[in-house]
Amino acid sequence: MKSVRIALAVLAASAISACSDYGGSSSPVVPPPPATSVTALQATIGAQGGVLTGAAGSALAGVKLVIPAGALTKDTVIQITPVGGAPDLPAPALRIGPQIDIRPAGTQLAVPAQLTLPFDESALAANDRFEDEVGAQAVAGGAKKQVDSSAGSVTIALSALDQVAASVNLPGPRDRVQFDLHANPKNLTCIAQFPGDAQNAPSVTATVVRGGLTDSLALRGKNLKPGLRFALFSTEHSALKADGSADTNNVGLSWYQSDLEVNEAGRVRADLRTVLLDQPFGVDGTILPATNAFHLGFWFDDPADAVACGFSPSGGTPFNGEHKAGPLAMISVPDATTALGPLCSLADTSTTPAHCKL
Repeated sequence: MKSVRIALAVLAASAISACSDYGGSSSPVVPPPPATSVTALQATIGAQGGVLTGAAGSALAGVKLVIPAGALTKDTVIQITPVGGAPDLPAPALRIGPQIDIRPAGTQLAVPAQLTLPFDESALAANDRFEDEVGAQAVAGGAKKQVDSSAGSVTIALSALDQVAASVNLPGPRDRVQFDLHANPKNLTCIAQFPGDAQNAPSVTATVVRGGLTDSLALRGKNLKPGLRFALFSTEHSALKADGSADTNNVGLSWYQSDLEVNEAGRVRADLRTVLLDQPFGVDGTILPATNAFHLGFWFDDPADAVACGFSPSGGTPFNGEHKAGPLAMISVPDATTALGPLCSLADTSTTPAHCKL
């Protein structure tokens, strides 16, 4: 087997700004520290294949190109260099890592190479995306799906040498839904950190972002009584009317999603991924038709925590893992026009009652 000859060529030093490396975006993108020098990777690779790997601390740190045996038919000088001042990617793609140029540009590979690229985890989080949703954008080859990913690193298959950068598709206007959960009026004082203080009333906001395969939920609450525990469910109906007042409706079919615990500062949070927007449903496969759950709500985990609000511990509810929960604490409310819950992102009012478009 021929040895692979690798040479490092140090080019002119330059400081790379966040804009030149990552392209414009209204979302915060935090680049890595500027490199003190711009370094190229170069190797002569033939039919036996070879590997080029960026050195730690260099401008190509985290870059690795694996060209398998049989990808090239003759010895070829392969060079990888960072690209400064690259233009923005076509919408909805957002560059979240440095762009690199692999030459000779356009060289076709009989067997796809494996290209690993670094990306900025903070940019990913700022845009409500996850590691398994990161891909890459090639200037000539277009969008590339990942074959693997880990923290700050994505690997793609590359069938032709190109300019490439790690990227992620931004959520569209219909892909991000935000709504508040409303306190069950009769249990408000039992969940409040500051009972009777309207300026510091309990508040919980849900932000749901549509993903490629699963959606993400970020639940954030404040001014809740420290130490309380709750069980979070998606539900068929709400127990409240559109104005937040109590309704006589049963919440219907419900699906256990997560446990919640209020910290000592009166705050609560949950982050989970599942099917949430437009399509959450349950079915038993026999008699029960597919039944949607377009609401989110949570129940007292311990019935004793709601006794001061008139709840009898002997009348527990099944809304926790042990099926011995307390009453409803907070839940979303239906839309006043469509009567659908907020997890329906696009209601169709051409029917009565309205239904959710898929």
